[in-house]
Amino acid sequence: MLNKSGKLIVFEGISGTGKETQAKLLKEYLATQGIVSHIVFHPTPDLKEVLGLWRKTRSIDHITEIYLLLADRSDRVRQVIKPALEKGEWVICLRNWISALVYQAKTSKERTLVTQEFTRFEPTPDHLFFFDITPEAALARITKRHNETGEPLGKFETLDHLANKRATYQSVLKSIKHVQIDASQPITTIHQQINHHMQQHITASIPINP
Repeated sequence: MLNKSGKLIVFEGISGTGKETQAKLLKEYLATQGIVSHIVFHPTPDLKEVLGLWRKTRSIDHITEIYLLLADRSDRVRQVIKPALEKGEWVICLRNWISALVYQAKTSKERTLVTQEFTRFEPTPDHLFFFDITPEAALARITKRHNETGEPLGKFETLDHLANKRATYQSVLKSIKHVQIDASQPITTIHQQINHHMQQHITASIPINP
């Protein structure tokens, strides 16, 4: 069995846009095509837990968060992302360094810092999808999830924060190649759109029997 080169796919967007749902659907679809894939979270669940604890028990500023995110992402790139890509496998990332531009960097100097430091080791994605939705719709989904699962609300999961971060995404992504997805559409429609955009990569990555 011979695999073509691996692919790196990144899903970005504010909370409540359905990124994780679509990542799981894509992974399932790729498996039907004989393509091995991995879902990678940024930040990782471990760092997310640390950030949540630190925000409750001490004063943690956004610069400290940037460096924690750098270490966390560098580890995932070294341990998971690059090895998988080298083996011809796919990696589906729920966020990457662009999130740090949106959520942590507050000035032009800080955005330059984030860009320079992350791109030292962060591979360029083959496809970057921006899941876009109104802050009102996103908050409704987040609240529903919270009520159904008990998942705690994040510090950015308020209407004002969601609106602000959506606008920041739109500004940041003006200079970054991406595919915009209307995240208010039905789940199956979004899944089909993602597959359509990547069909050439999927076809090229299907294992070939020698």
